[in-house]
Order: sequence, then C-alpha cells, then structure tokens
Amino acid sequence: MGEMHTMHLDLSRPRRGEWWTTWANLPGFSKVNHRYRHDCLPGWEYQRDEIRSEMIPDLEALAEQGVRPKEATR
Repeated sequence: MGEMHTMHLDLSRPRRGEWWTTWANLPGFSKVNHRYRHDCLPGWEYQRDEIRSEMIPDLEALAEQGVRPKEATR
C-alpha cells in the first residue's frame, strides 16, 4: 500500500473534525474517519469489511464496462 499519510481537519463547528488517511501506492483511495472511498466512485463510501466484497468489484466494473454502482448492495 505504500507510505501512509494521516491528517486531521478541524472544522469550524465545535467538536467536529475529520481524520483523512491516504496511501502513496493507492492513488484515489482514502479513508475519512472510519469510511473508505475512492475518487473514481464519488459519493460512495465503504466500511472496511466491504472493500474486498463491494468496492473492488465496483471499481472493476467501472474499469471494464464503464458502469458505476447505482444502489448499495447492503
């Protein structure tokens, strides 16, 4: 996965912030707080246990057929 980079964003609302994590060898893949996302699938977030079962097949379908997911599988 490469080198991991983590940063904290302190938002203007009190007691509100986000932790962003990215990896050097996985462009477009990031974790915000405890949800994973990819830049090629805007608006979609995945839990850790959904990466292999849902996110990777969604990315493969996008790469092979240009099909974006239309509804959540859970």
